[in-house]
Amino acid sequence: MKLEFPAIFILAATSLVACSEKTGAIDTRILSSMREQREIVAIHYSPAPFSATTPEVRNAASAATLFGAVGGAVAAAIQAREAEQAGSEVVRDYNLQDPMLTIMHGFLERVVSNSTSPDVRQLQEAIAREHIDDLKREFYHGYIFDFKTTAWSMKQSGPLSPNHYRAYYTGRVRLLHFPEGKTEWQGTCEAEGKIENSAPTLLQLVSNSAAILKTQLDGISEACIDQLEQQFTTKP
Repeated sequence: MKLEFPAIFILAATSLVACSEKTGAIDTRILSSMREQREIVAIHYSPAPFSATTPEVRNAASAATLFGAVGGAVAAAIQAREAEQAGSEVVRDYNLQDPMLTIMHGFLERVVSNSTSPDVRQLQEAIAREHIDDLKREFYHGYIFDFKTTAWSMKQSGPLSPNHYRAYYTGRVRLLHFPEGKTEWQGTCEAEGKIENSAPTLLQLVSNSAAILKTQLDGISEACIDQLEQQFTTKP
C-alpha cells in the first residue's frame, strides 16, 4: 500500500504558523522524511470496553443517589461498572466489532496512490496494551500510525428520550516517530449513530442480531474516516 500526501495538504502545511495538537498540519519536513522510508507501519490497540447503559444498569445505580454527593459518586461508579458488564455481553451476544479496524483501513485508503511514497503495512491483530516502551522495542525505527478506540457505547439518545438509544463513539490516531516515540501528528474523531425519524428503542436497536446497532456503527466508521482525513489533509 502506498501513502499519498495530497497537494492541498502540502500547501496548507506551509501556510499555517501554529496549529493544534489534534488537527494541525504536519510539518513539510516530516512529510519529506516519511517519503524516504521504505515502509510505514499501521497498528491498532484493543478498544476501550463497550458500554451499554440499559434500564437495568440505571436501576442498579439509582438507590445510591439517595445519599447525596457521596451517593452520587457511588452511583456513577456502579453505573460505569454495570454498563461495561452489560456492554461486554452485547459485544459477545451480537458479535460486535471494534470500528477502529475499519476506520484504519478507510483512512489509509483515502491517502493511497501509486506514487513513490512508502508502503504502509497494516497489522491486523490488535495490540493489547498501549505502552510507548513496548512500541520502542517492537518498532525501533521509522514512522508508525497507531489507531485506538477511546470510547464506544450505546445509551439514551438524550435526556428527553430515556427509552430510546443510539451508538456513540470516539477514536484517536497518531503518527509516531521512533526511536524517540515522538508524536508528529494526532487526529481525533467523535460521532454518534445516525437515526432516520426517531431513535430506536433498546429492543429495536438489538433486534435481528443488532442490525440497527451495527448499521449505526458502520455509519460512525465512515464519519470518523471523513473527520480524520479532513484533519490529516487540513481540508477547509
